[in-house]
Amino acid sequence: MKPKLFLLHPDFTDLLMDNKGLKYYCPHCAFIEGVLAYYPKLRNEVDIEYVDFPRPRNKIIALLGEYNQSCPLLIIDAETADQFIRVEFKQHSVYLFSNETRVIASYFAKAFGIGIEHP
Repeated sequence: MKPKLFLLHPDFTDLLMDNKGLKYYCPHCAFIEGVLAYYPKLRNEVDIEYVDFPRPRNKIIALLGEYNQSCPLLIIDAETADQFIRVEFKQHSVYLFSNETRVIASYFAKAFGIGIEHP
């Protein structure tokens, strides 16, 4: 299985934040979009799917259950993961997953040979 990355569509509204129809973007998804822009080859290595902001996010629930819907979200096959990845990721069924931007970027560096974040 190719790693699967879920990102939120930009320009979403959030009625819990305001009732004026302000448009938002997810800053964590934007960080990952920046990594994808720096390294376009990642778009061929990872299955990227955009989901809407409102929950439930049924495509994610089908893979990881109701409690793991936060984005960005990277899902990988647990069978192919080395020990480093197992420590950094959480597990649900046969999948490992992370919704932490730095963990996702670090995985991309390890798995696909891109640069790492400068300290």
